[in-house]
Amino acid sequence: MSLPWFPPPPAPEAEPVLDRAVPGALVRAGAAVLVTTMLLVAWSATWPVGAVTVLVMALAGVLAGLLPSPARVGVALLAAGVLVLVGGPASVVRTLALVLLVHLVVWACSTAARVTWRMRVELGVLRDGLADVARVQVGAQALAVVALVVGGRDLAAGDVVRVVAILAAAAVVAVVLPRSGD
Repeated sequence: MSLPWFPPPPAPEAEPVLDRAVPGALVRAGAAVLVTTMLLVAWSATWPVGAVTVLVMALAGVLAGLLPSPARVGVALLAAGVLVLVGGPASVVRTLALVLLVHLVVWACSTAARVTWRMRVELGVLRDGLADVARVQVGAQALAVVALVVGGRDLAAGDVVRVVAILAAAAVVAVVLPRSGD
């Protein structure tokens, strides 16, 4: 109980001790790189990649990654989808890479949106998020292959090997990166 003429003592300040952490600016920069990569992979499905293309996609990536908002990320995802839709059928490997990149972009940008520039993020938080993305990838990659086959794509022997390798890698990552609560 405090009396009006005796102010309560100030609350003690506490600084959390982070085991291993990365700067928030690095998390946001990583999101920008992922958005740029996704857009470039979507563009390169049909058209050649030149210096102007890289510059435009990098600017879009910087805008969506460094200043994350659901609208900017949604526009970047929509742009990637339109590029693939307009550009014609992408290769199997490119399609599977885009499925992975879309999930990574959504995760990275949602993480970056909650991180300030000066904040530090513990690596365990990022590892747990990547483990969740890897768990989703096992099913998403399998569904992408089913969609390609149903859509009439012939999977060559090399494509089957790549698909199996991607699914195996996603499964290994999902097992190796357990959740911190597990």
